[in-house]
Amino acid sequence: MKYSLDHIHVRCSDVAASITYYKKMFDAKEVARAGTKEMPITILEMAGERFSFSPKRQEVTIRSQPGEPGWGIYQIGVKVENLDASQAELKERGAEISAGPLTVREGLRIFFVRGPGDGIHVGIDRGSLS
Repeated sequence: MKYSLDHIHVRCSDVAASITYYKKMFDAKEVARAGTKEMPITILEMAGERFSFSPKRQEVTIRSQPGEPGWGIYQIGVKVENLDASQAELKERGAEISAGPLTVREGLRIFFVRGPGDGIHVGIDRGSLS
């Protein structure tokens, strides 16, 4: 059996702010709207992948400390060819660099950007994760 990624679904406390953020910072493009009246879904294409954004359920309370992983997705990882140029561009766009750049191990340099809310960070790396 061969598997391939279809999408990553992110529940957000503020869907509109999340969509605006990913469009501004990472040139994400809205490709579709789906879901139901109770759970509208906005689909973005970013870094060659599809991300679905929908509101978090009102009855669910997620407690997380700033900078600490909470429930669900806590990081989206993307690759770039030039880490330093990427960091400079994201700073210019208003991104908050939360860590790095760091050399995790030989061949892997990474920095992290604080996402628009809900404890999600975006890790930008130049190197191999294998």
